[in-house]
Amino acid sequence: MTRKSYEKLSAEARRLKEVEITRVSREKLEAAQQGDLRENAGYEAAKDRLNLINARLYQIAEQLAGAQFIEDLRIPADVVSIGTRVRLLDLDEKRELEYCILGPADADLDQNIISFQSPLARAMIAKKASQEFSAVTPGGERNFRILSIGRYP
Repeated sequence: MTRKSYEKLSAEARRLKEVEITRVSREKLEAAQQGDLRENAGYEAAKDRLNLINARLYQIAEQLAGAQFIEDLRIPADVVSIGTRVRLLDLDEKRELEYCILGPADADLDQNIISFQSPLARAMIAKKASQEFSAVTPGGERNFRILSIGRYP
């Protein structure tokens, strides 16, 4: 995980704890004061939202607890791995692509950052420049050649 993603997740956890739980707890209390809880849709909805918030907080805590920063890892620049930037040639469409391979918390397709868990990343992990491979993408199976590998900035 990058430090940027760590900070983003930490900020989300703070917002959930400091803002959302307070707001939804207040809504739940107000709904409870309206009477019979067995038929109180507002109470049930607030209770469900609190459960979702707590589940998200647990998920964030799990991610942050085992975080290793990409910036601190010793990553070889000649083999595709997490923390590398890879320039590819799509052999089927004859066009160049570039992706950074990071963790799930960092994935952002708009920025060409993919998770090491994605099918494309898994297909190219441990490959070297000039090697060819195929991967199943949303558009079907595609063939690629690795043009260059570098460390993630």
